[in-house]
Amino acid sequence: MNIANSTLATTSFEIRRSLTIQRIMVASILAAFPPAMITVIGLSGHEIPLHDLLILILVSIVAILAQLLWATTNVYSELEAKSWIFLASRPRGRIALFLGKYLSSVLFSFTVCSIAISLCLILRTYIRSTEVNPFLTWLGMLGSAFLGCMTYSAIFSVFGTIFHKRAMVFGAAYIIFSEIVMANVPAIISNFTARFHLQLITAKWVGWFLPIPEKQFIQIYGEPYFGFNLACIIGAILLLLAAGCVIVTSREYITSEEA
Repeated sequence: MNIANSTLATTSFEIRRSLTIQRIMVASILAAFPPAMITVIGLSGHEIPLHDLLILILVSIVAILAQLLWATTNVYSELEAKSWIFLASRPRGRIALFLGKYLSSVLFSFTVCSIAISLCLILRTYIRSTEVNPFLTWLGMLGSAFLGCMTYSAIFSVFGTIFHKRAMVFGAAYIIFSEIVMANVPAIISNFTARFHLQLITAKWVGWFLPIPEKQFIQIYGEPYFGFNLACIIGAILLLLAAGCVIVTSREYITSEEA
């Protein structure tokens, strides 16, 4: 069995194994949070605009939470379940495990995002009419959500191979420092964050949604180039996955029996 078939088999197994009542309830709560907030804000009577930025922020929050739950535990969950020795002894077993769990985390988090985006746009259209075509907005948000899930799942999966016991903590610290602080710095350093490129890609697909005017943004951060932003994201995903495969195959993990 080649590495592609092994990875797909691992992904399929992870999806079937993850379809538990507990995980479905967690996913349902995460998916329901953005539309619930849209409903509360829309019916509150306050003149708070239900524009794309609010929806994207809410969906981004639940996407990050979903990936922190499912992508960072790729190695530790197997060590805890005492199945790591069997997987590590299989030909290309570690790579198939890493890539398979990565794909399953992408699919789960994207499913949560898709439900949240769809419900948010339906509610917004019902609560407040808009001149923007909701179908095109829906497609743009789904595309950016899928790309974001692929990106951050790759980042958190690598954290899972390095800091397998504290991967969730390091993942949360990365989000705060890099994607919240560094991404807002009006300097070249912001270009090294995933959020900077993802928000420009989203602005291209959905329409300008950032809180500052586009001309002012260009004056501060420079002219956005869609092809360059997309190439940076795809290149980062491939580089992270390659690095994760190297780390997971070269590192020795201590199982509970050996500890």
